Amino acid sequence: MEQRKLIKFGASSHVLSMPNYWLKKNNLKKGDVVFVEESNEGNIVLSTGVKEKNEVSSITIEADNKSVDRIEREIFSAYTNNYNLIKIKGKNLRDVVKNIRRSLHSFVALEIIEEDDTKIIAKDFLSLKDVSVNENIRRIDIILRGMMQDMIKCVYNDCSASIYERDYDINRFCFLVLRAINGAMDDPNILRSLKIKNNDLIPTWLLCLYLEDIGDEIKRVSRFLKNHEFDEKVKKELYSGLSIVEKIYLDAMKSYYTQNYELAFNVDLEKDNIVNDFNKLFDKYPVPGIARISERLKKLVSGIGSVAQIVYGAGTRRKD
Repeated sequence: MEQRKLIKFGASSHVLSMPNYWLKKNNLKKGDVVFVEESNEGNIVLSTGVKEKNEVSSITIEADNKSVDRIEREIFSAYTNNYNLIKIKGKNLRDVVKNIRRSLHSFVALEIIEEDDTKIIAKDFLSLKDVSVNENIRRIDIILRGMMQDMIKCVYNDCSASIYERDYDINRFCFLVLRAINGAMDDPNILRSLKIKNNDLIPTWLLCLYLEDIGDEIKRVSRFLKNHEFDEKVKKELYSGLSIVEKIYLDAMKSYYTQNYELAFNVDLEKDNIVNDFNKLFDKYPVPGIARISERLKKLVSGIGSVAQIVYGAGTRRKD
């Protein structure tokens, strides 16, 4: 933290010198207008106001001699780091074009504008000032609640196809939130438009990653339930265990929305008990599939515990 002294200016004012790096970052010069407001905590906040950036930032991804997984990860990096134009180039993209198109379509407002055998160009049509981080977190939560319910139903009936489709939507919303947070970290104007406080950025980033992981584990558990047959006794045990997982997830998100620290502590403590119960599941029922399911469930429950830890550890506040 940098310290600067107030300078007396006339009979009723004081002047504070501004650091050059901040002026350069915000493109400010002598005579420009700076906005001054008081935060809820009583701090003075300076900003340049919300401005639309007209410049287009582009990145080129070379696809030659790279696996599809590597290309997809580079596309993810480019999107979440707010490149407006993403170009994928290679000597022959015909063999991987289907995967690349699918990857590009998994991002909100990213559309392919040009394509041939040697290049694919996608343009971002999103304005971050129209993104609500909190609304997208709630969308992710609503989808996860439905996936949890269907995961429980998978003990008796296969609901895995529906769960897979909704996991795709979770990824889209998560990527959008990560992109908005990245933009807010880099540009104070975006931070201002998102109506999110600076010290909430990292906790919200982590929350989004944990929720995405929870969705992935629900998907895996549903797949394993589909691929294995269990007798009625094992099914009842699984149904009961999954119902408990659903309950602590609901409690974890309730603690996040209401900033109920006591509830968050209880969720994190209960997580340890549930993990221990799943550790004993294979010893109790040593049948094919149980070990794999219990391992995925332990990871799912750990992710729920991490959500609770954000609430009582990082001090995330509810933002409406």
